[in-house]
Amino acid sequence: MRRLVTTLLCIAGVSLFAGSAMAQLYKYPPGPPYRSCPDTLTVYDVQQTDTTLAPCHPATLDTVWGVKGVIVGMDTKASAYGFYIQMPGGGPRTGVLVFSGATNYASLGYAVGDYVAVYGTTQEFPNPNGETEIEGPDRSQSTNDLIVRKISSGNPLPMDVVTTTQLNWVPLVSQGEEWEGGLIKILGPLRVARTSGSPSLGTNSFLVVHTSNPADSVLIDGNNLTTFSPPAVGTIIDSIVGIPTQRTVLGVNSYRVQIRDGNDVFLAAPPNLVDAYPIEDNVLRLQFDRNVDVATAQNPGNYSLASGIDGSTVDAAVVEGGAGRFVQLTITSVLNDGDTETVSAVNIGSAGCPTCLMSQQNRTFANGVLTIADVQAPDPVFLPSFDDRSRFAGAGTTAGIRLSFRGVCTGAYPTLYAMQDEAGGPRSGIFVFGPSAPMVPGRRYLFVGQVQEFFNLTEGVNNVYLVDEGPGVIPAPAVLPVATLRDTTTDQTQSVVNGEDYEGALVKAAYVRITENRSVSQSFFVAGDPGVYSDTILVQNLNGALTGYDSPDSATTLSVTGAMNFSFGTWRIAPRGPSDILEHGLNVGVPAAGATLDFAVAPNPARAPRLTFSLPSRGDVEIAVYDLQGRRVAQLARGNYAAGVHAIDWDGRDAGGRQVGPGVYFYNFKTGSDVRTIRGVILQ
Repeated sequence: MRRLVTTLLCIAGVSLFAGSAMAQLYKYPPGPPYRSCPDTLTVYDVQQTDTTLAPCHPATLDTVWGVKGVIVGMDTKASAYGFYIQMPGGGPRTGVLVFSGATNYASLGYAVGDYVAVYGTTQEFPNPNGETEIEGPDRSQSTNDLIVRKISSGNPLPMDVVTTTQLNWVPLVSQGEEWEGGLIKILGPLRVARTSGSPSLGTNSFLVVHTSNPADSVLIDGNNLTTFSPPAVGTIIDSIVGIPTQRTVLGVNSYRVQIRDGNDVFLAAPPNLVDAYPIEDNVLRLQFDRNVDVATAQNPGNYSLASGIDGSTVDAAVVEGGAGRFVQLTITSVLNDGDTETVSAVNIGSAGCPTCLMSQQNRTFANGVLTIADVQAPDPVFLPSFDDRSRFAGAGTTAGIRLSFRGVCTGAYPTLYAMQDEAGGPRSGIFVFGPSAPMVPGRRYLFVGQVQEFFNLTEGVNNVYLVDEGPGVIPAPAVLPVATLRDTTTDQTQSVVNGEDYEGALVKAAYVRITENRSVSQSFFVAGDPGVYSDTILVQNLNGALTGYDSPDSATTLSVTGAMNFSFGTWRIAPRGPSDILEHGLNVGVPAAGATLDFAVAPNPARAPRLTFSLPSRGDVEIAVYDLQGRRVAQLARGNYAAGVHAIDWDGRDAGGRQVGPGVYFYNFKTGSDVRTIRGVILQ
């Protein structure tokens, strides 16, 4: 709705919202009321604070329309995104950051060289001693109410040549202000003067000086827009291209030049290996900090795997697109999915210096493309201490090893998305935070990043590569009792079904009752199970997914579907929208006897259990057995069954007729849109 309002404002030219909440978001026209300003401002108007030179300089939080410029750089590193625009002619105060929060415009088809018009709000962030930026009027990172209109593509980039004196790095000195946000070039010869020491420079940052004027140093930032390892102290650089910004890093506020990738540093030097991860079980994708020499990069003999000692091999190497920074390796691995693997690269030259060969560099990752069940399987090391966490997460709340997993997007909550294995079942769901592109429910994705335990919620984070692989199948929600869903007990023996087993997965609480009437858009509690109503669980308005929903009166009977979320020590159901809530009426009970589904396993534990189920009417039924890794062990039923009670005996053998080992298994029952899961134990 805000985007529509913004568009109408743009068409109307001048609209005032005095005395309303909207007035706080849209101050138009910009600047104090005594100025006569055009409808459309320039980047120079935004950046020039001297109102004698730019009478229409907007005040903080003023709305600006149609600020035009060429995109000269993009911030595509998770999880806060943006891009820089500059007036085509260049010059001082002609560049500015467009901050887009959780929206990565590169994933929407925008690229360096596009000429765009931006509609938003201006501010200095942080204020003072921050960077001037244009952002969405609501100033919320999780929503995108910017308007960006592409006018043309493939335009030449403006670039100003500046000296080390003009960008001299002295903390809290503002002489770099006039070049902030624009594309500049510093001519050499430049020498790397420092990569560490005090005051701190920040990660992947270094100081350079001109060899003829070593008194003036410039801080080069190789971490904000890219990942670039600083050259060794004393290295001579021909020139550097980048975008100046003002920011505070490790307590030091200063101007720094952000390079967009390693190709912005012109020197005779080899590339550096900055990332590696699987994109298929037999394909790795390697990222270097600069364009590589094709001949040396496509020599498979220049790569090796740590598991090569056990027989793994690198069979082929191809530079993506025939040129650039990415190389795909075809491998044969003897490791299991999830095992720790390390790839090494050596003797690879850069495109600018094919004879500058890199020494051996390594990157470590989890082998193979994992299922979400692989990621969610509990780490046996922590279970004895009552901590159910992924073995791929880092210590505490830190992110763990680089990994890749595949699943279907089942729900979109701004900045947070639910993914699930298409087969469904226990341990099949996960939330991912701040992916590099918006995810669409019903589409299958390859997600590459890391996993962390965010206050005991397992999340995929720090997404570096996301591939939309086309339509997927959203699994039916698992219908479970409220008592099961709300159970926060850490199950050391993994023999009890509880909320942890369905973290991030779609679940359904059927015929529950609202416990109290809440205001519009508020989360609310429901009680279950039918006939008892002794257990409660929160129906959560996660990131505004239920905005506008007016929960009915207390004692109203509902069926609620949503992704299982964990927050503040409790499990809650997060509907994807109001349509996930089905209202049955006031004090409505469960359907009449014989009209409900039943599914049971007994005895449990057992060597050969019996599975029973009842159907209120004829229907298709599937029953399968899964192990802790989410792999299907046996298919026990698949067909059309008449109404009534049915029983199936399982002899404990898998699909190949082999006796399964003792341990925990999941019995998955599905008919129509209803899914029931029971955890069982097979004895020796």
